[in-house]
Amino acid sequence: MNSTTQIISHFFLLSLAFGTLLFSPVVNTRLTGVGFFRLGTSIVLASLIMALGVDFYMKPTLGTFQVYCYVFLIVSNIFTYILHKDQKNWLMWTIYVLQVITFSSLAFSLFEFHQNWTMLFFSSSLLLGISNFSMLLGHYYLVVPKLSEEPLIYCLHIFWTIMFFKIISSLTVIFSSGMSYLHEGTNLGDGYIYNWLFISMRYIWGYLAPLVLSFFTFRLCKIRSIQSATGVLYIVEFFVIVGELISVYLMAKHGLAL
Repeated sequence: MNSTTQIISHFFLLSLAFGTLLFSPVVNTRLTGVGFFRLGTSIVLASLIMALGVDFYMKPTLGTFQVYCYVFLIVSNIFTYILHKDQKNWLMWTIYVLQVITFSSLAFSLFEFHQNWTMLFFSSSLLLGISNFSMLLGHYYLVVPKLSEEPLIYCLHIFWTIMFFKIISSLTVIFSSGMSYLHEGTNLGDGYIYNWLFISMRYIWGYLAPLVLSFFTFRLCKIRSIQSATGVLYIVEFFVIVGELISVYLMAKHGLAL
């Protein structure tokens, strides 16, 4: 039986890797230089390797197909880290498409096509990915100070879009099957008090705080205060990570995909 800690660690590492990989083409490498791409690829590689390590201790063990997926993703990311240039050529685009397909196939396989787990994985990957990508991009303005603020603003628009759909999905779950966890005196989940604690933390820390801070980031970008915006983005990512970890905990323990 897998422990909740194993499930949360594995889920988080995989979703961080997939999300960071997925958004890598958002900013043209001609604008940032290949160093920014390699920074993101390093995070993808580290997360994949750690997720594979956690996977070896989980039950059931990895199947042949899943091992092949991991091997392809790790090897292909090493390949692109070494060979990617400032201009993304057709070979790099082909590998990127294959990586996205392989990662998606791995996720479906690992979660056995379970609807709630699969939907939670992809939505968490999108939110973690754009949060991490935005933070890295903001940090990279120190390396390329002449870079326009438009790519960072574009990332914020993507962030808000993902947030909107994720909140709608979460509220649908809470009103359709989660209200019983919040009734006074309930014995469901972790009990009345702890249910309120975890669910309220999920919404306040995981949704409200990042949204409010992202609007501060937007205003700072508009006045070209990129270093200040990056500082706020670090806090945004912290709250997103905490919120997604709580969400995975609620799903692993109680089947609530919030």
